[in-house]
Formats: sequence, C-alpha cells, structure tokens
Amino acid sequence: MTTLLQTLLVETLPEDTDPILRSFIETILPGIEREFSLITALGGSEDVHYQALCRSGEPLEKARQIAFKFANKPDQSLLVHVLNALLTAWNLSQFLPPHLHLSEVEKRLLCLGMTLHDYDKVERGQIQELVLPKAHEIPKILEVCEQWGDRLNFQTFWTDWKDYLLDIAYLAQNTQFSRNSNPLVSIWEQASNREFHHDDRRLDSPLRHLLAFGDIAVHMNDPADIVTTTRGDRLRDHLDWLEIRQKLTYHRLRDCRGLLTNQIHNAVVHFAHDLNWEPILYFAQGTVYLAPENSSTPTLKDIQETVWHTIIHGDEERNQTGLTEYLSNGDIGFIRDGKGLRPAPLALEFFTPIELINLLPFITETKVANFKEPATPKRLKPEDKKDPVKQAEKRQKILVGLEEAAPNQLERSSIQKFLDSGGDIRADRIAEAIIFMQREFFSKNKDFPTRILNLLNLQDCVTPEQTQVQSGGTINGWYYAAAKYIARHPSLNLDEVSERITSLSKAIAEWAHQEKLLSSYTISARNDFFEYIANYLEILGWHQYTSSFQNEFNVYSLAKIKNKPICSLGGGEYVAEEQEISVVLFKPQQYSNKNALGGGRIKRGISKIWSLEMLLRQAYWKAPAGKLEEQQPIFLYVFPAYVYSPQTAKAIKLLMNELKRVNLWEVRKHWVEGSMASIALQTLIRRGEDEVDAGQYGDRYSNRDLPFMAMTYTTTRGKTLTDAWVEPAFLALALPRLLGVKAIATASPDPLYASDKEFFETVKLDGAAGFWNLLGLNSSLRLQELDAALQRLLTVYTLHLDNRSSPPDARWQALNGTVRDLATDVLNVFAIANEGFRRNKQDPGGKDVERIWKFAQIWAKGDNVMQDKLKITQRLVQEYRKFYQVSLSESSHAILLPLSKALEAILTTPEHLDSEEIILQGAGQLKDAIDRREAYHRPILMNKSIDYSTRQEQELTAIHAFMTTCVKELFEKQYKGDRALLQENRNRIKSGAEFAYRWLSLQEKQHNQSENLQPENS
Repeated sequence: MTTLLQTLLVETLPEDTDPILRSFIETILPGIEREFSLITALGGSEDVHYQALCRSGEPLEKARQIAFKFANKPDQSLLVHVLNALLTAWNLSQFLPPHLHLSEVEKRLLCLGMTLHDYDKVERGQIQELVLPKAHEIPKILEVCEQWGDRLNFQTFWTDWKDYLLDIAYLAQNTQFSRNSNPLVSIWEQASNREFHHDDRRLDSPLRHLLAFGDIAVHMNDPADIVTTTRGDRLRDHLDWLEIRQKLTYHRLRDCRGLLTNQIHNAVVHFAHDLNWEPILYFAQGTVYLAPENSSTPTLKDIQETVWHTIIHGDEERNQTGLTEYLSNGDIGFIRDGKGLRPAPLALEFFTPIELINLLPFITETKVANFKEPATPKRLKPEDKKDPVKQAEKRQKILVGLEEAAPNQLERSSIQKFLDSGGDIRADRIAEAIIFMQREFFSKNKDFPTRILNLLNLQDCVTPEQTQVQSGGTINGWYYAAAKYIARHPSLNLDEVSERITSLSKAIAEWAHQEKLLSSYTISARNDFFEYIANYLEILGWHQYTSSFQNEFNVYSLAKIKNKPICSLGGGEYVAEEQEISVVLFKPQQYSNKNALGGGRIKRGISKIWSLEMLLRQAYWKAPAGKLEEQQPIFLYVFPAYVYSPQTAKAIKLLMNELKRVNLWEVRKHWVEGSMASIALQTLIRRGEDEVDAGQYGDRYSNRDLPFMAMTYTTTRGKTLTDAWVEPAFLALALPRLLGVKAIATASPDPLYASDKEFFETVKLDGAAGFWNLLGLNSSLRLQELDAALQRLLTVYTLHLDNRSSPPDARWQALNGTVRDLATDVLNVFAIANEGFRRNKQDPGGKDVERIWKFAQIWAKGDNVMQDKLKITQRLVQEYRKFYQVSLSESSHAILLPLSKALEAILTTPEHLDSEEIILQGAGQLKDAIDRREAYHRPILMNKSIDYSTRQEQELTAIHAFMTTCVKELFEKQYKGDRALLQENRNRIKSGAEFAYRWLSLQEKQHNQSENLQPENS
C-alpha cells in the first residue's frame, strides 16, 4: 500500500522527472517514513534525549546539557530532514556544469548516501542500549549501514547497492566536512579490506558537496539565514566548489496572517520567476532562490504594484481569480439584512462608483434570492406576530406617509392590490438596486427620485415624496414604487427584470457622469497595503525601509482618540474602521467583552489589511460573512518543519486543496484493521473522485500557488465545543505524523506564530475542548510524544464510537463522559466495552478481546497505577485458571465465579478479622463453590497422572494462593483495605477480569496450536 506522502509526491512530480528519483520515492520513501518519522533530527523532548544520551554512555551532567541544547530548537523529524535534504541536493545538481553532471550510479549514491547520513540519530532513536560507532570504526559503520540498507529496501531500488556499500558508507559518514568526518580514502579501504567501486575523486566532488549543501540547507529556519548566519557562507562555499555560477538571494515577510501573506509570497515568487530566480527552499515566511550572478533586484514599487494587481484582479497565467471577480458577482463583499443591500467598505474602493452601479444587476441577482419570502409585502405591510397592535401601528404609519405625500392619488386599499399583483422577488430586486444607488451615491441629490420614476415611467402614479417614506431606517417608498412597476408589467420574468435593472443602472451612470454628480474615489486600502508591503516585505539587496516619525506619531495619536475603532486582529498599527458584517467572518464586537476598570467600552474595528484577509477567506473558502462564528470554526495552521523543498511544498499544497471533512468512523475502521498502528491512517484524508467531480471543495490555493503557511478550517454540525474540537484535534496530530509538518489548531483567526522558528513543538492545540485535558495530554507536543498522543486519542474515539454512539450519530457531546470514565480507572475500558456488547446482545469474539485488551494497554501506558491494575487483574485470572476453567461460551457468572466468591468473602466478613482469617475463610467458601462444579472445570483434579489426594492438596494450595492475592494485593494494597471503595469498583474489577480470562484463553489456544504445528514444520 502506498503512503499518503508518497502518493502526493508522485502525483505532483513533473512528467520529465528523472526515473531514479521517482524510483527512490516509490521504493525507499515508505521505509523512511516507517523508520524515521518519529526520530528527531532537530529539537525534540529534553527528557527523551537525556535518557538516550545516558544509554549511549555520556556522563550525566554532560547528557543533561546536550539534551537541553537539543530541546532548545524547533522540532524536525528525520523523515523530512532526509527527504528535503535529498531533494535540495538533487535540485542543485541540475545546475552543475557539464563536466560535473551526475552519472546514473552517482545519482543512486547521492540518494542512498543522504538516506543514511544521520545513521547515528537513527540508532539513538531505535535502540535501548547502544554504543554508536566512532568515525574511525569503519567496519562497525559498514555493518550499521548494511543493516539499515536491508531494512529500508535498498535492494529494490538498486540491486548492486551492496557492491557500493563502502562508497555509500563513506558518503554517509562524510556528508559534513568537519563534524565526525573521516575523509581519508586509504584508511577506509585498509580498514574494510574493500576497494571503492566508484572514483573516489567524484565522491568528494561533486557528491560530498551536494550532500553537504542539502544537509546545511535543511537546518535553516529563516530565509535571511543565508546572510545572517555562517550557514549562508558555507552554502556559498559549496556552490563555489561545485562551480555553480549562481548567487543566493531571498525574500521574506515578517509575519504570517494566512491567505493574504501566502498571496504576497506567491506573487513575489512569480515575479522572481521572470527574473530567472529559481526557488530552492520554501519557509513559512519566505523563499531562498538561486539567481544569476548578474540578475537585478526588483524594486519595491514593482513588487507593490504586481502583488496588488494579482490580489485584486487575479492572474490568468496562475489560474487565479482576483477579488474583483468575486465582488462583481456579489459572491463576497455584500450583504442583505433588515436595512437592505449593503457593501463592504473595500467594495467601494475596488470599483469606481460608475462601475459599481453597472454591477448592480449581478449583485442583486446573487444577494436578493428570497423567493419564498419576498420582502416587499413585509415592507409595506409589516408583520409583528407578537404584538398585533404594534403591527397595525406600523402599517398605519406607512399608509399615512404615502397618503400625505399624495392624498389625491392613493386610496387605502391600493397597497393591498399592489401586494397581490407585484409584491414578489421581482419587486425586491428593483427596490434593492434603487435603494443601494441612492444610499451610497445620491443620498443628497434631490433629483434622483424624479430621474428614477421617469426611467420607470411611474411619474404619473408615484410621486418623489412617496418614494422617500421610511420606516426603521429603510426607504420603504421604493418598495412601493417597485411593486407598482411589477403590477404594471406582470409578465416580466427574472431575466427580464435583470435586463430592466441593467438598463436602469446604465442610464443612471450616464446621467451621473454627464452631470458630474459622482465625486472621485480614493483607495485607502491600496495605500495601506503598499505601506504594509514596505514595512513587512524584505528582499536581499533592498535598503531597510523605515517608517517616518510623522507616520508613527499619527498612528499613536489616532490610537489615543476616544471611541476610535481599533482592529481586533491587528491592533493599532493601521487605521481601523467599524466592523462590517459584510467583511468579517465573525460577529462584530465578538471579542470586546473585556474593558479597563473605570474606562470606556473598547470599540473594536478592522483594518484594511485584515479586511483583505477576510475577503480572501470568503472568496476562496466560500465562508459565509458574519455567520462562520456560529459554526464554531477551528483553524488549522500547517507550518513546514524548518523548510520545504519545492517538491514537498507542491505535495502539501495538493493535500490542503483536497483536505476533506474527515469521517471518524472510517478513521476508526482503518486504525483497528491496521492493528492500531498510525501507519494505517495513510489513506484516510484524501477526498474521493466523486467529490472532485461534484466540486464540493473549493481550492484554497490556485493551481500554481504554494502554501507557505498552509491553512484550512473545520466546522461542526453539532452545537457543543466538544463537537467542534473532535475533528481538528485528530487532524492536528495526524498531519504531522503522516507528513512531517507542524500544526496548530486554534479558534483564533489570527495565527499564533509568525514562523515555525518561534514554534518549537510539533503540535499545539490552543484552547482545546475539555476532553483534551481529561486525556492527560499537553496542549503542546514534541515530536517523540506525537505517536503516543495519537494512539491515546484514537483509543478514546474508537471506544466511544463502538459503545456510546448511536449510528450514524456519533454523539460527540457525550465524549467528555467517556474520557472522564477512562481517566478515572483503566478498568473502565472493559466496562465501556461491555456496554456495547450488552447493547448488541452478543459476546466478544477473539478479535474483539484482543482489540479491547490492546486499548487498555495503550491507555495505561505511562501511568504506573493503571499498569499495576492491569497486571493484578491479569495475575488474579492466571491464578484462578490454575484450578478453575470454563468454556468461553459460558455466562459471565460462570467465568467469574472464583473472583465473585473471593470479593463476596472480603466484603461480607466482619471487619475485626485480620487478613489471614479472611484468606482462610474465603478459601473455604471458594473450595465449597468449586466442589459443586463439574470435574472437567477443575484442571488440577483432571490430571489423573497424579494420585487423587495429591491433586486435592494442589487444588487447595492454588485456591489459597489466589485468595491471598485477592486480599493482600487487591484489597489491602490497591484499595487500601477500604471495603466501601472495593464495593464501588466491584463491577469494574469483574469487567476487567472477564476480558483478561478471555484474552488468556485465546493466548493459550494460539500457543497450543503453534505447538501442534511445530513437529509438522520441522
């Protein structure tokens, strides 16, 4: 079975990819994923490192210092370290001069040398007690490399690889030119009694320099490292040795906001492509390029104009749609509420007034779609079901207003006639278009009502005064005029109504242009965006932009003004405006419940920069403005572990475009069928072809764009916080485990970190639901903690779905109770499982028993108290199985007879009796109960090779030993001699014992079968 990462890479590789690289991904990558994905190349847990160093023989104090140094770096798994280093070295080899081009053998040596270049970290992560070979211990190095070559399937990739073992080990040991290197060829040949199969001069150059470049590159965690650290100098040295006449350059942003910053990154990458800059490393915050030595640096103005045009108007070459297209169709930027059709402030900036007027037919077609409940009848005959008197007053107000405006033209009954004939969606669209034009562009123009009435030929039956009658801030008079128009043209269909609105808008636009009625408009968002680019974007070769003192002072002064809106997401760096529901995805003032003591209420707003971000999310995510908050979204931010190579960046982009709603029923099925191993999850989070065809999921990124900091979100169909967090909690653990990325799950629409160099852990759950804390898991997890956390989470999910759900309803709202039960006592694993079996009226089969017992082992791992409970439960059953055994088809009462009698004896004996008396009394009662059972249930008694009196004595001894364990270990040690506590846990103990009995019976049966087969095999 192919892995997820392997599939993504294969699907995104260009058709002309070298067959050797493709073969490496198809044959060796799955083994690297299996063996390396949970081993740290960088970062990791301090405690795990410390224990590994102690095992390798380091002094305790030195081990502590080294472990602290390792843990003080962001996490990076050996999987992504090796993969990205190899791909970077491979990509660099394409720039070699002709005399250094790699042969097929050298390409294979490059792949295998890089795969094993950190064999010491692999050994440290795999073996409990180890002594790593030193650089001079060449036979041991060869032995380790050969062992790992066999485990990683080198044979399928290259049948002659063992002939080149010395060459591969030489490259693996000497990837770096200083640390732990041993580059003397003669020593290697002498110590191994072998000869290099390949020209040793070619091993040094180009191969070692390519390997070193890749290994150094994937240690960088910021594009600017090429100029601010010695790594950049070392990379340039290797370029010189390789005779690659290219220079290193970069671009980076100072923060990660989401789609906006990714749009900027991709626009800059596209711009750089035209300058022949070749991206070789991608970070969350930028890109490192190989550029021609004589290439020029783009100017700030060029970048600003290019990026702005791409975001607003799109890019046909990249198959990217701009915001203006979404706005012009009314898909985003407009909302219709009780006060009519309203635009986002940015919509008034991206279009001229004339352009916006001409777009009204498309906007009204999208936004005015209330076919079942048209607004016109409600506007002219307001309904108030709660207060009939108030309803009559509202209706009377409208009638009086219209009558006073034209007492000789309007009769009281005429409104009802119009409503019957023209009060439908057609009137709504005409009225909303006219109201929008008047409110936004002609609110002070007295001639506008007359002009509209003339264009509609209603001047003979509707007066300008009638059109201006208002109620609740809405100009209801235009609904009256629109109803009148439809009543006069009852045969109009919706397409014809759109045509009438088009001609009306065009006529008004021409009139306004001729009369110069529309003032010039400004694009303050463009100015703020240009300022943002100047402040945040950096390209090597630019002079550092510094904001003027006057700008800083103006920002400070504006922030001091009372009741001035402050951006609830970006603070006061940029001027904010009031939150419009047509822009933000959350509700206005949603986060304004905390105010300073004695101070005024904070007025939350939104800046132009964050308005752009929100509009992009609406456009590309199809997220409903103002309503996303009601769906309790949890945002997932996916960072690279230091870097992406171009190939892995494309693979991650493909996944993020295709990430679907995870079916946790399927997750449970695959995980259980895959023997509860994380590798079984590899095929779960890709959408099906039917979903692709149906277009259920919009692309988060265009076809050519890459996700520097990839992001998506999940929503819940349930109503509780637990429902909202179940899926993202799983994804936050699964994506890093399967792809080597780093993930943050949070309810915040603003990412928590600007880059992964600030984000040390592999996974962070910010503000997770209560079940996460009950699981006993940290909100921040290092790489080595990831698998155990995923196993623990899936154990809980599976137990809940199997036993406490009501298919197809998972009943996640009850998950807290399931987790709480498990956190209380590991024996509740068996009690919960029994609930499901009793509900389904069936006994657990062999696979069920093995699964449930494995769940208990997973849950107890790392908890000494729970592990002791499992051990004592298993020990009790083992001891009574010596003298009492029944078929698994018997009832629970029969299976648990000895334990039930023992517990009953302990709970019913007087408290003044000491433990020995309880043991003797309980053993006697148990012996009496056993005597009443058939002889074939008593294994000791059935052994006729021993005389009867001896068998009876052995049985009594076994009963006494079992009763001693019950009293000494179970009652006095675990339950502190507290009968009430033992009584409370009685059913849990018996549930655990029943599963232990079934599990031990199954183990015994399998053992006997294997023994019976052994003579035949021999």
